[in-house]
Amino acid sequence: MAQEPRKVRLLDIANKAGVSRAAVGHILNNSGADCVRVSEATREKVLKIAAELNYRPNRAAQRLRGMPTKIIGVVLDTVNLAVFSARLAAIEAEAHTRGYRLMIGQAHHDPNEIKTYLDDFTDHGMDAILCMFDVMHDFRPKLKKVFRGRENIIVHSSPILKSQPCVRVETSSAIEQLVDHLADRGRKKIAIQLWSPSDQLMSIRSEAWKDNVKRRKLPATSSLVWTNPEATQKPSREAIDDCIQKLVVTNKADAIIASNDEWAVRLIQGLERHGYSVPQDVAVTGYDNLDIADVIEPGLTTIDQCHAEYAKQALDLVEESIAGTISPSKRLRVIRPQLIVREST
Repeated sequence: MAQEPRKVRLLDIANKAGVSRAAVGHILNNSGADCVRVSEATREKVLKIAAELNYRPNRAAQRLRGMPTKIIGVVLDTVNLAVFSARLAAIEAEAHTRGYRLMIGQAHHDPNEIKTYLDDFTDHGMDAILCMFDVMHDFRPKLKKVFRGRENIIVHSSPILKSQPCVRVETSSAIEQLVDHLADRGRKKIAIQLWSPSDQLMSIRSEAWKDNVKRRKLPATSSLVWTNPEATQKPSREAIDDCIQKLVVTNKADAIIASNDEWAVRLIQGLERHGYSVPQDVAVTGYDNLDIADVIEPGLTTIDQCHAEYAKQALDLVEESIAGTISPSKRLRVIRPQLIVREST
């Protein structure tokens, strides 16, 4: 039976480079940063030899020595996978530029599963953990006990515990930008489509819509709010037809703010089936700026959630949390989304 090749050690690289093991450790693992100095030529030589020998850091040994592993755990729990997948890709790209790797798990709206992932990630010596949960009011209170006593956890949208660092995209700003854009284009009856009566994020959008159409002195009646009775993010043909019947045919809405890009695209198609032209008769906006927004005709005006900026702020919080340098006033990072204007308005 063939033996596995022996793992390359720091000493092997040091011997080949003709430098001390401490110097190699400093270059490859950032150890001894305060007491080891190396020239740029030595650094390049060591990095080249490490690559030739296919050196891989021993994460378990680093963890035992209390050194950073440069690994970040990510726990996902969302019904909006398209958006969170794009956000996760941006986080991975930003993490890569800073020398971190990711380990990822999906929790499926289960506090026990979240606890299991947090325990596993802690046991494996993750430097920090990103918890990317949607705003779920029925779910977050159950997590307070799960999160109590844990460090270096960054959460999405709003903290589970007051002391937790948090990054979020400002939903109310997105709705404000959409209402202002539609009002500036001369729309007089701006309606909003929501996918669920119980989702807290939809409630935030509904309140922001009401506040901003009132600010623009436009109608804010409940008849201009349509909530999917099927309570699903995926629009069925029946739901689209019902939405159009109530908002446009009955209540004469001349603009619809859709809950996401898929709903917006289906609404555009449904309006055309019903004999309406977009944007001449009814303007339609989406939310998320998925690839489909730039493919459909007419192109979809929508909201970009600025994933790259989100990733930068999230990784800043990771590094500041590890270093212990986050002041209470800087625990929350808010991303302002961006209005993307296309032909649908």
